Amino acid sequence: EIQVNIVPSPAATFSTTSMNSIQLQNVPHVVERLLKYYHSTPHRFPKITKTSWRDLTSSDLQGVVQAVDPGLATVYAVPCVSELFLLGNPDVALSYRWSATLGDIHDGLCSACRLEETVWVDILFNGQNTALTPEAVLELTPKRYQNARRHVLLVTSTQDLELLLRRGWICFEIAVRMISDKPMVELLDPHRKASALFQSGRLHRDFFADMETFQPEDKTLIQGAIRKLFTSGDSYLAGADPTHNFNRGVGDFVNLTGGKHLVADLAEAACWERITETAWTLSQEMYDKGKFSDCLFVREHVLTATQHVHGHDHINVAASLMGIGNVYQAQGEYDLALAKHEESLRIKIKVLGHEHIDVAASLNNIGIVYRNLGKLEEALEQYEESVWIKQSNVGDDHIDV
Repeated sequence: EIQVNIVPSPAATFSTTSMNSIQLQNVPHVVERLLKYYHSTPHRFPKITKTSWRDLTSSDLQGVVQAVDPGLATVYAVPCVSELFLLGNPDVALSYRWSATLGDIHDGLCSACRLEETVWVDILFNGQNTALTPEAVLELTPKRYQNARRHVLLVTSTQDLELLLRRGWICFEIAVRMISDKPMVELLDPHRKASALFQSGRLHRDFFADMETFQPEDKTLIQGAIRKLFTSGDSYLAGADPTHNFNRGVGDFVNLTGGKHLVADLAEAACWERITETAWTLSQEMYDKGKFSDCLFVREHVLTATQHVHGHDHINVAASLMGIGNVYQAQGEYDLALAKHEESLRIKIKVLGHEHIDVAASLNNIGIVYRNLGKLEEALEQYEESVWIKQSNVGDDHIDV
């Protein structure tokens, strides 16, 4: 496996390592060196006349990489470039159009990734090359898009979200991620072209029937693969009507992603009251659909907004902390869940008193976390105290008891 370890000066180097990664801010240095080498040597591939890395498409870049002779490339400190195609699953998998330029892609990713973050970006050196058959791509795609930590759909300056959602291969990539337990597809929209679409609610169409492919026969293959994905499994979208469930899933992706973008924009504008009024319902929908990382993103913003509006020792802050604790609990992050539930309990006792029914709910949550941690004595203590408070409030024969 190869790690790209690029420095602006004096030279780029590649080294064998156990990581598959390239630092995002170093992409220009990699591609500039490849172009310099490409234009300085004869080769048997179609001539690419572009001289700026920003103007290259991913298809152009693939041609450049395939033209590089690893033996001669050492002159330009870019040995073994062709081996980059052989790397495993990317950390960040990117849905894209072959016409997108690297400049647009790089700018879009930089708008969402910290520049110091080390990522393997599928778009830059990509195993899904034109030599693969459609059947091979159908087999490869789930491995890439289910296993990647993040799946990104980038709307560049020359693209439109509605058009992207018509493209068959992008539909398949999104479908693979939908039925997984990973976070939703992230929509990168640095030019805010999709914002109006989120607000208008226009995307109520048959995505399954409307998808388009360059080769007509590919559409049939993709639709068959999507039907298979949505026929069985543990996802909330699995069931007997895969076409309907796929369309529903795309609608959820657009609506939930749009809501997530709106929460981020409201936080950037310090519109705290609007976040407290609208975002919790969005987070609950994400929670119900098993998209816990996305739910956590929204609930952390709700917590910050609630603290701005009400201060730190308010009952709504306690509710937000408990909601975050529930997400950590669902993710199996029990130590983090315990810390949030205990902070929520502290605020409830301070504001409501020790014998309030809401305190019992927090004690019960803490008991569940202790049980999951295997600390059964501590769990029993929390359960018993929770039951005592409930009996004091509603009697011995209430359903909550």
